[in-house]
Amino acid sequence: MRVKFKKGATEYLANLPFHAHVDDFTITQIAHIKSPLVLEIGVGKGDYLLMMAQSYPDYFFIGIELNASVLSIAAQKLATANLTNVLIITGDVKYLLPELKENLFDYIILNHSDPWPKKRHEKRRLTSPLFANEYYKRLKKGGTLIFKTDNDDFANYSFLILNSLPFTELTFNQDYQGDYAFDTKTEYENKFIAKGVKIKMIVGKK
Repeated sequence: MRVKFKKGATEYLANLPFHAHVDDFTITQIAHIKSPLVLEIGVGKGDYLLMMAQSYPDYFFIGIELNASVLSIAAQKLATANLTNVLIITGDVKYLLPELKENLFDYIILNHSDPWPKKRHEKRRLTSPLFANEYYKRLKKGGTLIFKTDNDDFANYSFLILNSLPFTELTFNQDYQGDYAFDTKTEYENKFIAKGVKIKMIVGKK
């Protein structure tokens, strides 16, 4: 379900100390951070980001979301929790990636991204070759890429693309039971599980 445009969402986000717009983001904003870094691409309503930041206070989480209305919902949850280890960014990740150094992240997370099933939309998939290569470059040696989806075709496509990169380990779990150590469920994941849909998970280690 798409979230309708929320009046005032952009203004609300702009006034938060833990928010930046991708057009204004520079690497200097996180240069002082010494904690392990995690990037979540596609924050959605923020359940995953909130629970992970609470569970791993010694990590610093950066979350990016294209839809400002959706991100404002996540932001309210994060603000209520009074977290200090989170930065959220409004915008398209394709504009964020050029601002990021290589060998930067300990984890890059993609949870239930839009599968863009039509062939003509392949370049929009967040695991298309261009995106996947950029993620690989920005992972530290030993860093981990985590991808979850409910969509079989998208999972198979993503494994094919990621398998072309020189990960030292790459696993594809086609019936993920939620037992990976560094993980929690998203709002979408809970809905799909309740409907009996199997979750697919790919984990790559650099």
